[in-house]
Amino acid sequence: MLSLRKIAFLGLPLVALAGAASVAHADPCLSLTGCIQQDAKSQLDSAKDSVKNTGSQFTSGIRDQAKQRWNNATEAEREKLLAKGGALTSTGANATEKLNNAEQSVKDRWNNASASERQKILAQRDKLTNATNGVSNAEKNVKDRWNNASESTKNAWKSKRDSLKSDVNNATSLPSLPSL
Repeated sequence: MLSLRKIAFLGLPLVALAGAASVAHADPCLSLTGCIQQDAKSQLDSAKDSVKNTGSQFTSGIRDQAKQRWNNATEAEREKLLAKGGALTSTGANATEKLNNAEQSVKDRWNNASASERQKILAQRDKLTNATNGVSNAEKNVKDRWNNASESTKNAWKSKRDSLKSDVNNATSLPSLPSL
């Protein structure tokens, strides 16, 4: 039933992406939405990489600080640190218990659901699966078109994207106020 939770959690973004999938079949920069989506995707990928790198640096820094603090601690300080660790373990156990209870609740709801309610749930699952497959296929089609395009076509698409990006920036920026 963990998969039902994942489906519910991922459902909203997938439905939004399903609407964008039909645009992705066209050339990526022939429409304003295509260019914006392509630019947003590249910015999102960049942000994900940045967060991943920052997170790795942060956790390794915290780990190093903790090791250094432990090595420099007195026996009394070490006991306090161990007590804090126990509190964190207790919190983790509570979170695990809540997760298990939620999972059991979903299982119970499924077991107690009528046949028509189960059919609705399965239909929603199938709809989400189809939307995911549609988005994946659209992305693959766009990548294939890009990889198979000539350099002149790629340059034309890039030029169109840059032009649209400039138009969006011009349309959304406020004009400067004249100085008095």
